[in-house]
Amino acid sequence: MGQIKRTNKVRLTPVIHQFYVQESRRFVLWLPVFLGVGIWIYFALPREPGWGLGLLCLGPLLWIASGFARRTGWGGLALAWVLFCVALGFGAAILSARVADAPAIKFPVGETVEGRVLELSRSASGNPRLLVDDLSVYGLEPGRVPARVRLTVLDPVPGGLPLPGERIRVYANLMPTGEAVEPGAFDFRRRAFFEGLGGIGLTRGLVFRVPPDGTPSWTDRARIWLAQVRSRLSAGLQEALPGREGAFAAAIIVGDRAQINESDAEALRASNLAHLLAISGLHMGILTGLIFALVRVGLAALPGPSLRWPTKKIAALAALSAGLAYLALSGATVATQRAFIMVSVALVAILVNRPAISLRALALAAAIILLIRPISLLDVGFQMSFAATAALVAGYEAVRGVDFSQWTGRAGEGTWPVRLGRMALFYVAALLFTSLLAGLATAPYAAYHFNRTAPFGLLANLLAVPVMGLVIAPSACLAAVLAPFGLADWPLWAMGRGIEHVLTVAHWVGGMDGAVRPVQAAAPITLVLITLGGLWLVIWRGRLRLAGIAPVLAGFILWADPPPRPDVLVAPGGRLVGATGPEGRALDRLKGQSFAAKSWLRRDGDLSDQSQAAVRSGLDLDGSIRIARLENGWAVKVISTRKADALTTQALCGEDTLLILPSLDAPEGPCRAIGRRDLARLGALAIWSDGDEIKVKTARDPARRRIWMDPGRSRQ
Repeated sequence: MGQIKRTNKVRLTPVIHQFYVQESRRFVLWLPVFLGVGIWIYFALPREPGWGLGLLCLGPLLWIASGFARRTGWGGLALAWVLFCVALGFGAAILSARVADAPAIKFPVGETVEGRVLELSRSASGNPRLLVDDLSVYGLEPGRVPARVRLTVLDPVPGGLPLPGERIRVYANLMPTGEAVEPGAFDFRRRAFFEGLGGIGLTRGLVFRVPPDGTPSWTDRARIWLAQVRSRLSAGLQEALPGREGAFAAAIIVGDRAQINESDAEALRASNLAHLLAISGLHMGILTGLIFALVRVGLAALPGPSLRWPTKKIAALAALSAGLAYLALSGATVATQRAFIMVSVALVAILVNRPAISLRALALAAAIILLIRPISLLDVGFQMSFAATAALVAGYEAVRGVDFSQWTGRAGEGTWPVRLGRMALFYVAALLFTSLLAGLATAPYAAYHFNRTAPFGLLANLLAVPVMGLVIAPSACLAAVLAPFGLADWPLWAMGRGIEHVLTVAHWVGGMDGAVRPVQAAAPITLVLITLGGLWLVIWRGRLRLAGIAPVLAGFILWADPPPRPDVLVAPGGRLVGATGPEGRALDRLKGQSFAAKSWLRRDGDLSDQSQAAVRSGLDLDGSIRIARLENGWAVKVISTRKADALTTQALCGEDTLLILPSLDAPEGPCRAIGRRDLARLGALAIWSDGDEIKVKTARDPARRRIWMDPGRSRQ
């Protein structure tokens, strides 16, 4: 009797084997997901990792995977691929941080600043702002001068604001970039670090124009020329279309949103139409799709070229060129870069005879963006745009085999009015399906990041988006073609009427009762579960994909029971205090620190404004002392003056008291105290009652040392 040969191969169950056979070609779609996991690990680490950490981790992980591969074959290869992608994302994040690392303003300083204007914008209060680079800051060593600063101009500038490309000299009060206004809120300093913004400032003095130093490089000259073209085009649009139509046109064509008035902006947000202002996938898709269709139809109308030339590829090249020109003309913001990459992947797919719109193309675009700019993973724009696109591609992929002829009729069947009516009905149904998919996919991200939902957003998009694609975008393209001949007036008039319709819809829908619903801040795990469940549903095809419903439901169940909001919030530096009272959060200031106030109320799920919150009960004001009394008997006392003497602070430092002194040192006594040095080190504070004690959470954990907390160290 012969010996039976033993094997170490692990037998796959029939279910897993069938799943592998059906889904093996879809596994590549997880590439950006695993890259994102590696990027997320980098940003979640408590301390900045060294260069070699990714390589040190990669070796043992691949060794484990190879050992598993010897036993399971395909399973080990899949595991090795997953670990490689995670390590690649982790390494890309480390590299991007090292590249972005540059000096930043670390403390307030008033000095003369000289530099080159990159772009103009406006602050929330309407003041002009200048983004300035190529800086010289008198009084700072060259190695400590930031790469860029943003200056808000408080007084009128004689002769008008400087144009992009001009060098200026101005006295400015420079400050560090803002930070999170509460623990767990948006981290402005991290965003500014990766954008190369090393400080912000205010100026009230004269803005002097100075001659440039030397001859700029050809890249600088090209960038300056583009910025000047954008500025002149924005001014021309607002001159041709005075009022809000011109401001809207300048926003969607050259990215200049400085002239959008607050009432229109709020109406667009309330009606879920604010995405029309951001030059992103919708605008890039409409433009390139329009150019592609026009070029292909135009070539098809010519008998010779239509037979001999690859008209589809020529149209793709023309659309790609138009997209590149739009990218440059619009200022190449992060959202526009992301949209251009997505469109480019689709158009290049046409050039190489691959499906233009597919989940593979979308996964490739997401992977490219994450590798080029890993911080995009944390951007709400990245999350919403890819969520919407993935839902649309997967949704239309699911209905691809459905026969709609029973609703639309067979080709050539019926009279032309009947056929036209069926086509219109089919178009409306497709638009409704598209808006529903995109709205459902992006709603969790909008609610999580903006703490508000727009229940009537679907209605607004159904009424406004078709006008954007059928009137505004074609009119803008036609105006660009006819402008050199002086014939742009009629297309611009048509574009203005389309914009007027969009704004009318925004105000009508945004003014409905219940148009905006507040959403309290949720735990991050809720969005993670919803995202992973949604990806599982979108990527796989078989019945096993229905398992993705479980994490989605778990995420929404956790969202329905959000963590309790802090009893007391203290802004960085103690500049604003908010305490929970019977009517909601009460604030200690009627105005000032408006962003912190708005953010706190929004995260509370409260639509009130700062002036309303400032007159609520729940926070006792006694001159320069703010007192919030918690349910467990503790008192939080904030002393905002520098003039309090030792006896005053000692008298306030009683038992069951947390004393916060933004301008003084912590006193000795029975209380818990946070003095000015501690407050500067800890950032914003969130305070909860915890049984008979209190719990304090800080926006900046001293144990967490990340590169954006102390930028420039690696270059010193």
